[in-house]
Amino acid sequence: MKRKLNKIILVSLVICNFQLQSQSVNPQKELYPIYENGLWGFIDHTGKIKISAKFRSAGQFSDGVAPVRLNGTYGYINRTGDFELPPKYDVAYSFFNGRAKVFMDGKPYYIDKDGKIIFEHNYSKIEGFQEDNISIVRTKTDHYGIINFQGQLLTDTTFLKIYPFLNGLTIVHGKNHNPYPEDDDLKPTYEVGVITSQGEFRIPFGKYKSLEQIHGGYYLAQRFNQTEQERHWSKRDALLDANGNQMFIFPPGSFFLDFYATGFHDGLAIIRIKNEDKNAQNDYYPGVINNKGEFIFSKKDGEKMTPFVVNRSFVQDTNDLWWLVNRRGEILNKTPYLNILPDDYQIKPEYFFQNGIQYVETKRGWISIDTNGTPLIAPLKLDYYSHQLTWRGDLIFTEEDISMQGKYSFRYGFWNTKSGQIVQPKFHQIRFSEFTDDLVFVVEDDRMGYIDHQGNYVWREKVIESTKKRGLNIDYMNRGYFYASSPYKEELAGPGGWGGSNNAFKESVESNNFEIGKLTMVVQTGQKKVYRKAYKGMKLYVANASQDTFYFSAQDSRLYLNIQALDKSGEWKDIEYLPSSWCGNSYHSLFIPPNHSWDFVVPKYEGEFKTKLRAKLRYKSKRDQKESEILYSNEFKGSINPGQFWRKEPYYSSGLMDPYND
Repeated sequence: MKRKLNKIILVSLVICNFQLQSQSVNPQKELYPIYENGLWGFIDHTGKIKISAKFRSAGQFSDGVAPVRLNGTYGYINRTGDFELPPKYDVAYSFFNGRAKVFMDGKPYYIDKDGKIIFEHNYSKIEGFQEDNISIVRTKTDHYGIINFQGQLLTDTTFLKIYPFLNGLTIVHGKNHNPYPEDDDLKPTYEVGVITSQGEFRIPFGKYKSLEQIHGGYYLAQRFNQTEQERHWSKRDALLDANGNQMFIFPPGSFFLDFYATGFHDGLAIIRIKNEDKNAQNDYYPGVINNKGEFIFSKKDGEKMTPFVVNRSFVQDTNDLWWLVNRRGEILNKTPYLNILPDDYQIKPEYFFQNGIQYVETKRGWISIDTNGTPLIAPLKLDYYSHQLTWRGDLIFTEEDISMQGKYSFRYGFWNTKSGQIVQPKFHQIRFSEFTDDLVFVVEDDRMGYIDHQGNYVWREKVIESTKKRGLNIDYMNRGYFYASSPYKEELAGPGGWGGSNNAFKESVESNNFEIGKLTMVVQTGQKKVYRKAYKGMKLYVANASQDTFYFSAQDSRLYLNIQALDKSGEWKDIEYLPSSWCGNSYHSLFIPPNHSWDFVVPKYEGEFKTKLRAKLRYKSKRDQKESEILYSNEFKGSINPGQFWRKEPYYSSGLMDPYND
């Protein structure tokens, strides 16, 4: 996927915050955030500006207020733009049911509408209050417990892991749980169970090796007494109810639960059955069972099935055609469907038969049907595959891949199924998480906007031409950006290569306060440069002014190099981070020979907290050296915001070629 302009990247990050800050909040008929000349304001659903753009960051309105950052810290404003709670938080999120999550000095708190902290605590993390007003908490020693909304412990912090609650129950790991000990002489230890929100065990430790919660209030369990054949076929093969009662054992070599169907829906589960017919086109075919493991029906000529919703499922046959079936497996459509919406890669139950309506493709075009397969609208031809269509309300968005044509990856349009109107693809980004019955957030030609469901702009960002660069004013840790390269050497390469960089070392060491005879790192604050085409920057040099070669661990051509700052207590802390990759191919080594140097551009951060900064680099004096050494740059004056000491922005991988989770 191509890299978009920096403004779009930063805008997307902030808009993504809206989604996080407004969980379970419907912004319809509230105020909508807008972005003008690097600042945030708000409009109403008609596009009228209600609060002028003057904030560095902003979240969604909820309970009559919205979190905003005026300078370095957050407060809450009302619909007139006046502060109801003054700015004093590192980060603040939208209110929900009269409470909001805020951070001060990196520590999470919950406050009420008056700004009063609801409870004090010593936890490093509070997950967020779920059903029954409970929250999972983590201690500084990485142990987990459960608290109520008053901050009182419902279970002691003795668990190694607590999973999210579902229907008042959750899976927990005991403090001794160690199924894969690093020491070969140690035996695996299993402490897996299920507890209620009050900490009462429904399934105690010691009964099963592993548990997995699935939809419908059931659990898949791995038994201790499995045979070799059973382990080879499926590790988790016992179905348990919410009280831990064993419903049945999946017969080894016969069938197993369809992973993509996520469990029991409408009391039925989709299974995959081994096809004993060696001449068949499919190795496995779909079937349906109840919670006793009894067969309801199967489709030998089928490839896959969707979960049941309103007692209906879709079956795809070996010819890739789709059929609508009821609970008895009876086919309801006389002619097959070519595709279903959403596509078969997103067969989550919540996507099907929304308000009793489903969209399918026939030979004549796309139509909507009811639960009996009766067409509800005239067919419309759309020259798109089902994975290029996204259904939201009365709109079906279309997606075109234009990554080979220029700087944008996609172009979007939509079909208004209610009016029949077609809006041709022209938008380069759609924020589906911000979709409401009034407006749709879009980006077109680098400009943010909101459109109505007819495709008309109610507001669009103004183009303000300015050659003046500003400092980078953010409230989160910047992601690693020190890309470098050195000539390929087999002994330094990772298992499968790495992401490339054009930043090769230079053959000379210029006079930039480099210390002769050493590896030196210098930040030249007086050298004005541009960071990411939009922000003030300055030069950072890594120079080898010695007669030795130095080596550097790297991750997709990024050095382990980051900027640090002094916090309020005078302690050096990272304000940038190198993300972690799950792909071994990301890791390799670089080197710099004698009398050579790399140079980089560092952003000139700005914020309300004045402090000192420096750069930190990990290196090795010898190629086979196990532990890295640390090199620090010169210290220099600067200013940042409190959130830069601890907060990472949400990151979403774009695919297998982007193996990062942060």
